[in-house]
Amino acid sequence: MKAVFVFLCTLAASAMATPLVSERQLESQGDELDKLTSTIRGYTANINKTTAAAPSNPTLADQTAAGAALGPDLQGITNALTAATALLSKRDFVLARTACGSDCLLLKVKILVWEIAFTLKVVIVKLGLGCVLVYLTPLLLSLVGLLKCLDKVVAGLLFAIKGLLTEILGAVAGGVLALIF
Repeated sequence: MKAVFVFLCTLAASAMATPLVSERQLESQGDELDKLTSTIRGYTANINKTTAAAPSNPTLADQTAAGAALGPDLQGITNALTAATALLSKRDFVLARTACGSDCLLLKVKILVWEIAFTLKVVIVKLGLGCVLVYLTPLLLSLVGLLKCLDKVVAGLLFAIKGLLTEILGAVAGGVLALIF
């Protein structure tokens, strides 16, 4: 509950930081975001299969079983985000160069966030928040860390992502806000 509040406050605070644009960082971070998105798509595919296999009106036992089955994949997403943040926050790493500029990197981040947020929305709408809440806090915190790291490179990244998350998670925002307050 508090994690979502901390997530929102962190987004707001990071948006005020002065971005530093380095073309070399944009290119190498674009490559890393492609790898991260590919890894996360593997996890979200497993999550979508598990969610689709759950009954339409799951009982508490069904929700608990599905939450336990989803746990390793949600933890995998968290670990991938944490590892990518650690790598992308370093300024002196050298990776293969691509022609990825600020707009390209922004698009890659939007695709990554869309993949995670839409999968979470489907899980929460079908199975409820209770069965996955224990996994969501670290996942959201690791996503915030990645976005903060990249916001220093791409100006306005957090504002763009905030609008995207508001649109995607609008259906479940009431439930999450009720848990916070």
